[in-house]
Amino acid sequence: MRNAPPRSVFVVRPFVALLCLLTVSAAAVQPAEPTQPPPPRPQAAGPREAVVSLQDGQRYTGILVSQTPEKVVLKIAGIDTSIPARQISSVTLLPATLDRYRAMRATIEDDDADRLLMLVEWLRARSEWDTALLELDHILKIQPDNGEAMRLKLLVTSQRELALRSAPDGKPEAEKPEATSAPGQPAENKPVFPLLSTGEINLIKVYEVDLKDPPRMVIGRDTVDRLIQEHAGDPLIPTTPAGREALYRQSPAATLNLMFRTQARNLYGEVTVVDQPRAMKIFRDEVHRAWIINTCSTSRCHGGTEAGRLQLYNQRPNTDPTVYTNFLILDRYRLADGKPLIDYEEPAKSPLLQLALPREHSLNPHPAIPGEESRADLWRPFFRSTDDRAFVRAVEWIKSMYRPRPEYGISYTPPGSSTAPPKSNEPPVVR
Repeated sequence: MRNAPPRSVFVVRPFVALLCLLTVSAAAVQPAEPTQPPPPRPQAAGPREAVVSLQDGQRYTGILVSQTPEKVVLKIAGIDTSIPARQISSVTLLPATLDRYRAMRATIEDDDADRLLMLVEWLRARSEWDTALLELDHILKIQPDNGEAMRLKLLVTSQRELALRSAPDGKPEAEKPEATSAPGQPAENKPVFPLLSTGEINLIKVYEVDLKDPPRMVIGRDTVDRLIQEHAGDPLIPTTPAGREALYRQSPAATLNLMFRTQARNLYGEVTVVDQPRAMKIFRDEVHRAWIINTCSTSRCHGGTEAGRLQLYNQRPNTDPTVYTNFLILDRYRLADGKPLIDYEEPAKSPLLQLALPREHSLNPHPAIPGEESRADLWRPFFRSTDDRAFVRAVEWIKSMYRPRPEYGISYTPPGSSTAPPKSNEPPVVR
């Protein structure tokens, strides 16, 4: 097991070797700029990537947010990670992103779609949306049926739109009230669909982490300090200095497991989950993206203001706020008879899935959706039968969720509902 840094724990899964080689070759195009942490150095215009080398030999790469005599802050995978200066041996600024891109692009043949897709992912991770889209257009020109390129183009376009629509306060314009009146007339705001915050989304991720297949996580030393102090006396917390020091060096997954076992729920929010837990990734890709967003949350079904008690958000469908908000709504929703929409004990009998089956084969037939002037029935089943691959994958998703179901501790009232979320009847949860 890899040792983690004493002050900021960050474990990176093995990544495609080619990207590593490309990054190294790009860095070699322009001489690196090594510095010692103190004193602070003036930053170049625009964001710059930096490599922070620790005294124990470990290295971290991310966007340099700030550098002071006390610490260096890197943005790694969108998360500000603070590294104490006393643990740093050097900070090296990398060449500007587009300079590195040009160097990498020069090493790739125009018809090498696989390596170009890796380059697109590299650009996307650095928010270079326009350049990434240009490369994707080129890939689709030489390989019009490239499914991964089509998927990435939708994703990059969505992320670019979100970035462009983001206001200075960081809130996308889509989440704010919009004026609907004509110029010169009093503005009437549309209802705002409440979305989960970044902290609430992260908390759900923490609860859904599969410790047998953990995503990347970040747990700071301060959090481990509090874990030791607040749970001193627990037999799971070492009493010797050597034993406690070992806690700072263990993997984030091992630390989170210790939090779960000591029921340190007040610290769960201090664990930053960088990637998607396996269960939530299946939900996003195989359920939400595959059929929830295209059928259930359309404007004529549960995506409009006339949807009744069950309303889902249908804007920016691949973003975490949309995915996790819709998940929480579905997870907490109860039918008129009190039955949950998702049956975690018998997933195949979940009304959520049954409502998408042909009525003649469903335990919960979907009601008719009248068209204009109440003509016809607009509803169509999504699954052909319970043997449908999409139905099977949805069942697998429900089975992959953590059980017994935890209480996330999130206060959220969805549109169309004024009731508090029902309490679980499950035995006390382990987490």
